[in-house]
Amino acid sequence: MKKIFITGIEGFVGKYLVEELQRNGYEVSGLYFHSVPIDHLKPFDLHLFAGDVVDRENFWRDLDYFHPDAVVHLAGMTFVPQANRNPIDAWQVNLMGTLNLLEWSRQKKPDTKILIVSSGEVYGAPKSESELPFTENSCFNPQNIYASTKAALDFAAQQYIKIWENPIIIARPFNHIGPGQSPNFVTAAFARQIARIMQRKQEPIVRVGNLSAERDFTDVRDVVRAYRLLLEKIESGIFNICSGRTIKIRAILDKFIELAGIDVEVEIDKEKFRPVDVPKIFGSHDKLSKSTGWSPQIPIQQSLSDILRWWQSVV
Repeated sequence: MKKIFITGIEGFVGKYLVEELQRNGYEVSGLYFHSVPIDHLKPFDLHLFAGDVVDRENFWRDLDYFHPDAVVHLAGMTFVPQANRNPIDAWQVNLMGTLNLLEWSRQKKPDTKILIVSSGEVYGAPKSESELPFTENSCFNPQNIYASTKAALDFAAQQYIKIWENPIIIARPFNHIGPGQSPNFVTAAFARQIARIMQRKQEPIVRVGNLSAERDFTDVRDVVRAYRLLLEKIESGIFNICSGRTIKIRAILDKFIELAGIDVEVEIDKEKFRPVDVPKIFGSHDKLSKSTGWSPQIPIQQSLSDILRWWQSVV
């Protein structure tokens, strides 16, 4: 396996995955959505294709041209409120885009290893804490449009494994964070506001949503290492990617404030609350660790420090 194609290469995870793969000797190419900037990818030696995973004809043409040994399918609508506002687009991109890739592989190059990125959100809300941590055998209970689309593409990929025995890996990453993430997501939203306050570009008020929720966060650099190890060591299967522990959103905010060394007022913004917000979620990475030797290496404190430092450099 030498040539790897990444869909959604322009996104938050894409840059880190390119770095991880090229550092380990792989030739990398990818598809980026045609209307988004890709200046952050210019330092890399890449053959890039502009397009859309929903456009099957052109998507297949690009895959045929590069003729990859493996594909990592990152492309998709990832922001829960955006998916709730645009459900048809979310279903088209997340499910139909995935089916376009799976059908290309089945019809044209069935030996291509495919890594489908599902989500830990498919597990939804546990009925009780006794159901935690979520394992790969936990039942699906999606709580929003985004999670529902991920559950659907996850089930679809499982059928391609069962019926055609295609070499497909389904990854279910939980929340992942790192420098460069959109401020639509909680850690970046906090860090951006605090960096602006530090530079006197914003009044010393941090506007937040639900601080009581507990989530399972993993650094994006650990996540992409898991993707590489799965490609190298696994033929097919389903794997959680997570830290295996929770941290309260309030604790993340407090850590950012401590790192910044400033006094701020915390203001609750009801518009930042999700219609359905699960109190506590975390997963088990035992299967991944036993199969590949992976474990999370970057502590949450380092992740938050790196995120804040990055925002200080760009606000």
